[in-house]
Amino acid sequence: MAAPVLATFAPEFKVRINDQDLPAGVRGAVTAIRYQDGMDAADRVEIALANPDLRWLQTHIKGLGFQPFPTGLRIGPVRAIETAPSGTFDIDNKLSLAMGYAGGPLEDMFLGDVTGLTVAFPNGGMPSMTLVAHDYLHRLAQGSLARGFGPLPDFIIASILSAENLLIPLVDPAIIGVSTALAVINYIFGGTGRKQRGQSDLELLQEIAASYDADFWVDGNTLYLSRFLLKEYSPRLTLTWGANLLDFSPRMSTVGQVAGVAMKFTLREIPLDFLVSVFWDFDRETLGVMVAPGVAGGAAAGVSGPMFTIIDQPISSPADIASSAVVIIRELRNKLNNRLTGSGSAVGDPRIRAGAVIRLDGLGPDFSGDYRVASATHSIDGSGYRTSFQVRKEIIP
Repeated sequence: MAAPVLATFAPEFKVRINDQDLPAGVRGAVTAIRYQDGMDAADRVEIALANPDLRWLQTHIKGLGFQPFPTGLRIGPVRAIETAPSGTFDIDNKLSLAMGYAGGPLEDMFLGDVTGLTVAFPNGGMPSMTLVAHDYLHRLAQGSLARGFGPLPDFIIASILSAENLLIPLVDPAIIGVSTALAVINYIFGGTGRKQRGQSDLELLQEIAASYDADFWVDGNTLYLSRFLLKEYSPRLTLTWGANLLDFSPRMSTVGQVAGVAMKFTLREIPLDFLVSVFWDFDRETLGVMVAPGVAGGAAAGVSGPMFTIIDQPISSPADIASSAVVIIRELRNKLNNRLTGSGSAVGDPRIRAGAVIRLDGLGPDFSGDYRVASATHSIDGSGYRTSFQVRKEIIP
């Protein structure tokens, strides 16, 4: 009866390069695997290999940017069948990773391109090699462009960026509706539309996402852009301190924090400005809104604590009002949601991923509860399978 229990906790992984399983000889040389998963950034995989007698460096690795030349390296007693097939470690190879435990299904974690190679030739130790890969989001960071998109809605622009980088776009229907309405209003009032001003596609996508207080990420071949509908709001698993939660360090701080965000608006047509304040009432645990003339705006500071003020936001169309409202909410959400953060580690679990909601138990009434995972790192090495993570307690989802 003990064997199945042991199998449950035997870490397992599957690496495929160009849709082919990692050659048996290469897999046997793997000493560690590290997968880093984060929000609004490319995921990263590192595969560390022991490299005795430099057996994995006997053929040229394409994509390093230079041509090989004879070196007279001593290969040692390495048989040809023990070397890696030609092209195994080439830059831009497709790489996929699944992780889990023996005896159970492995969960697909990563799909991307090989982007780098690190080699170590230590004095008196075994040479090693680390293969580095990033998910397909890294494609958007290559190069920069200067162009305009005319009256096109932002969701179409995001779709164009996805297609240009060989990704399938999946945009939240709420963003589709809002961006379409804003594009129509902007066109009616003579706006010039979205422009890419010497930015990379990734920088432009970040700008679009910020306009709707949205998140974006890549999963496989799909680029997601979402504010509400594609996000998780219920915990997918529970980690209990003393059991599968190994350690947790919460951080609660009011340094640099605010209770609200205000924006000063200026109407161009008439000499009038006013202050719109959005704040969180910590006593009632509710969101409040206040509008006051600019001359009386100072009174807003005492509503519920320190305020962060964005000044002189001109209004030329209703689209500007909608965009400004999103800016206020985004600033407040980002500041409030970083009030309580934490870091921890757990018994390796592929379900702990950036953007997921997890429940932490056994930490007392203040620190137990639901948290959003900001980043996660999955490691398989000689010590087993372990997952470390960064989380935040969301006041405004």
